Amino acid sequence: MAQSSIITGQYVELTQTPASVGDRLIAAIIDLAVLVVYSVAAGLTFGGILDPFGYATSDVILILIYVLIFFPVILYFPACEILARGQSLGKKVMKTRVVTIDGNSPSVGSCLLRWLLYPIDTFLTGFLGVVFITFGKYRQRLGDLAAGTIVIKTASTQYDFFTVNDYNYVKQGYEPTYPEAANLSTKQVDVITRTLYSSDYSRRNELVYKLAVQVQQYLGVQVAGNVYADAFLTTVLNDFYYYSSVVEV
Repeated sequence: MAQSSIITGQYVELTQTPASVGDRLIAAIIDLAVLVVYSVAAGLTFGGILDPFGYATSDVILILIYVLIFFPVILYFPACEILARGQSLGKKVMKTRVVTIDGNSPSVGSCLLRWLLYPIDTFLTGFLGVVFITFGKYRQRLGDLAAGTIVIKTASTQYDFFTVNDYNYVKQGYEPTYPEAANLSTKQVDVITRTLYSSDYSRRNELVYKLAVQVQQYLGVQVAGNVYADAFLTTVLNDFYYYSSVVEV
């Protein structure tokens, strides 16, 4: 099963398992049932209230009442995702949740964009979204791709903390390449780490290359033409941690 893995700013690897097509369909059916029950109950309730007035009830009042009834139905999905941290009732039952690709709760804009594209993913295109969910790497429908979100299984999230043994600088006999790396700040190192382990694969190579050029200029070092940008930045990180671990006595 495909998994989404990213490195957070605290050097923690976050692994998430996308929800299956079945999980998402069952959740959608549960949500649809909730909306149908609400609509019928609300319709009968308001109908009983208005019935004594009969023909005295104007069309304008009826329209306003039906708008009030169905307004929650229309905004059900974005409201749940915004207020309940990415979970509708159906998703809660199926233990799934909408999150951003980096594991955070979706923003208001992301939830609204998913909602606006929902008709295109479903009845307007013959449920094209199901095709994208079935064959996509992270099981994202068009709305997810546009909003930068993913629907995950809530019980699948794993956190793997890095230790110093994950870095080459602790290996016996490690020789640093760039002594200038010791002059980097922790904030600059954080930027390098985030860029190297970015989950935005569409722009990763471009960003890594641009950052490598900036780091070279900042440190005032020359790099051989056969050294790739990501290899250079990885070496800079190892050198930084190497010098940071040296204790002068």
